[in-house]
Amino acid sequence: MSKVKRIIIIAVAAVVMLGVLVYYNFIDKALVSGVKIGDVCPTFSVRLYDNESKGSHEATDEEFALEAERGKFVVINFWATWCGPCKAELPHFDEFQKDYAEDVTIIALNGERSLGYEGLREWINTNEESKDWKNFDILFGYYDTETNDLYKKLGFTSGDLPATVILDREGKIIESREGKMSYEELENIIVPLLKY
Repeated sequence: MSKVKRIIIIAVAAVVMLGVLVYYNFIDKALVSGVKIGDVCPTFSVRLYDNESKGSHEATDEEFALEAERGKFVVINFWATWCGPCKAELPHFDEFQKDYAEDVTIIALNGERSLGYEGLREWINTNEESKDWKNFDILFGYYDTETNDLYKKLGFTSGDLPATVILDREGKIIESREGKMSYEELENIIVPLLKY
């Protein structure tokens, strides 16, 4: 192999390596970094579990569409059946939903692939930990993590749960955090803004 061919091969390999490094260290991170506080939340829709009967959460074809909630504050909470802090905070979210129903919509989203849409319905309706959820006013939804990973779109990349995003009446993100939230924290963030 001639010296010129070696130089060309080395140069091409260096350019390819540089491209890979730039993509994975800068471009790829920018793609999954999601939106930030002050940005308008990307529109989405997810399948809901209907609880009109106040006895069980049934799988339906009904969907939650973010666009339909304009004019209200929206709390989007990501949780999982295996997450203790997630399950502990949901009663606080429901209490807040009941107290501020005219101004706030709270949706708890689960995207556990291992359960799927029907499996999650079964878990919610039969698990001892969720027995009191039958009278909850918060919405329960399921999102498909393979085709619409809303968790990543909203800027969460660690996989930690619970994770919560709060939107104002125009759909702008006013809070985004990982970790458990209390009724008081929701109140401190949202209530001062209700009069505007």
